[in-house]
Amino acid sequence: MNYRRLGKTNLEVSEIAVGCSGYWGHQRFPEKKAEAVICEAFERGVNFFDTGHNYCHFNAEPRLGRILKKILSGHDRSQLIISTKAGTVIPSAPLFSKRKTVSKDFSPDYIEKTCAKSIRNLNCDYLDIFQLHGIRESQITPALIERLLSMKAKGMFRYLGVNTHSESDMLYIAKNPEIFDMVLLDYNVLQLDREPVIQELNQAGIGVVAGTVLAQGHLVQGKIGSLKSRADIWYLARAIIKPTGRRLSRNAKKMREALSSAKSMTAAQAAFRYILENQGIASCVFGTTNVSNLLEIIEATNKTLDDNCKTSIQKAFHELPEKISV
Repeated sequence: MNYRRLGKTNLEVSEIAVGCSGYWGHQRFPEKKAEAVICEAFERGVNFFDTGHNYCHFNAEPRLGRILKKILSGHDRSQLIISTKAGTVIPSAPLFSKRKTVSKDFSPDYIEKTCAKSIRNLNCDYLDIFQLHGIRESQITPALIERLLSMKAKGMFRYLGVNTHSESDMLYIAKNPEIFDMVLLDYNVLQLDREPVIQELNQAGIGVVAGTVLAQGHLVQGKIGSLKSRADIWYLARAIIKPTGRRLSRNAKKMREALSSAKSMTAAQAAFRYILENQGIASCVFGTTNVSNLLEIIEATNKTLDDNCKTSIQKAFHELPEKISV
């Protein structure tokens, strides 16, 4: 495993991070299998684990905490970089919800209460990274900043981040590096238009972590639509029901072909390798319920993407029928 510095922090994060969300945290997915993914990742050098307080109907965070407790029984806390999020109140990704808006609460009291609960859930004493989940510039109030600084001074977290898919909010973060340390954003070969804002964040000293590197699975032929397990059904439902999933699906065909042209690696490995070619990316978050898929992605860190494949990826991006990034 290779490691990179996260912005201006002193964190050296693994190039591949494990995202503890999605079906991994679902109560129907056996915890022993979820544990196998985390333990294998740790053994292979992954030191960065990312989750969210509301993920998987509030099940992912305590599940990860139970697993980390076992790991920490034989390892020092400094060997792990633990990140979670707060601000989004409803359980994440409700596939069959009639709610028209996402319920959020960025009041100082709620944020501090949630952070404290996350620390207990994760059995970790403190958070390495605490992220505001989907916050907009208008919601970042002086009272909230004052409380966050107080929480940091008390040792609740080391670094402050934001998880966002909005370019305007990314630019706001880049202009306020005295407050923020990192951003988790959506960046994959279907969203290469993120690169200018990533560069601006880097210039401000903000660490950048890439999520949705496989475009919710749409960059891998046959990944969406295969119904071999309950997890496959869950991911298919997300692809059909969620507007972002439908946009990614409409744009992925030619890009899948470009990724498949890579030599000596799978399309999924090529997708990660291309993103890791960008030195402005500290780490790529990858979520899975399958150890073999995890190992496939980890192997991408030491592979080399040939120039012909890079050219094919760039050509496919410029020929996309619609813009995905917002």
